[in-house]
Amino acid sequence: MEDIKLKYINISEFEKEVYSYYLDIFPEEERKPLQLIKSSYERKITNIIESLCENEIVGFMLLNRLKDREYAVLDYLAIFPQYRNNEFGTKALKILLEQEKENNGIFVEIEKIGLGNDVEDNLSREKRKKFYEKLGFRKLNFDLVLFDVIYTPYIFSNINEDEDIIISEIFNIYEAISGKERIKQNCKIIKKLRFEEINKDNIKIAAKLQYEIFPKSSAYSVYKSKVTGERKDLYMGYIAYMENEPVGVTGIYEIPGYEDTAWLSWFGIKKQYRKLGYGKQILEYTIKVAKNYNKKYLRLYTFEIWNSEAQKFYKKNMDLGEYYYNEKEHKDIFLGKPKIFSKSLCDEKTDLWNNKFINISADEDSHEKSVLMMKEDKIIEE
Repeated sequence: MEDIKLKYINISEFEKEVYSYYLDIFPEEERKPLQLIKSSYERKITNIIESLCENEIVGFMLLNRLKDREYAVLDYLAIFPQYRNNEFGTKALKILLEQEKENNGIFVEIEKIGLGNDVEDNLSREKRKKFYEKLGFRKLNFDLVLFDVIYTPYIFSNINEDEDIIISEIFNIYEAISGKERIKQNCKIIKKLRFEEINKDNIKIAAKLQYEIFPKSSAYSVYKSKVTGERKDLYMGYIAYMENEPVGVTGIYEIPGYEDTAWLSWFGIKKQYRKLGYGKQILEYTIKVAKNYNKKYLRLYTFEIWNSEAQKFYKKNMDLGEYYYNEKEHKDIFLGKPKIFSKSLCDEKTDLWNNKFINISADEDSHEKSVLMMKEDKIIEE
């Protein structure tokens, strides 16, 4: 492998020698305005580093740090297209890591796998993840939303520090570059959710949260029949917590005669936590539960009109979508344009449901009964 050297350059050299590549390599939503890079460079926050092979520029890096010995953010790492597949990126980063070994560590953001625009995009993200892991970077236990892009953070560090300290240090760098108010509005931390099965101790929390998310469809009678043991068929319900705050609900049930299929039950998240990756976390947990019950398929019904906001999520995360019509249902059910989404949980492809009766009407009819029960149990006011 040819030798690589790193060269620290100034902002004028960046504009002249690198900036056009920067525009070509990184998509618009991931780029910082040139004026912002200039400002952070002039304030000695940003270091601009060229990767050289035989004095030829083959790539570049931007490294942000407030003070020596503290954490740094590797903002961009790129090898020019014509020089790729020569391990230049690996060599350049190894040199940087050696130079940085006395400091607290280097932090990188990788676009979250599974949320790419297409298969190729997700494969590219997976490749990037493996690249950093191979060099010793470890995944942190949270995700970041930065200016509407969701990232999974990794760190290279010789110290084992509390993640809250790391977050604080990194956000100090973000704020120094982009301004405190701008970061407050556009950057959020997505921590890993924890799940509790619905039981007699938390059923009121679950019912109140579910009703907040689905104000026209109360699940309390179902939750209560399961907790009291009245319901004998498969039903599992869960609360999703962000630390100690309940933020979402999910569950599975089965329809007699179709024991290979788990149906998604009252799956949802509070409005302020949507579009941040938490819905994906809750769905992944539900899939894990369904697999533990040896289910081959996961299906759900929703309404295109009444639950229009959920359609994009289901289209992206499920395998198939189809409209549902069965004459045994109440006719007003079809005003909402019911749809069934399906996903395979095994090696077999899932088929369309093809309008087999699922008794949506019974679920909808239980709403008034559930609301009365919630009032009787003082979960909601009269």
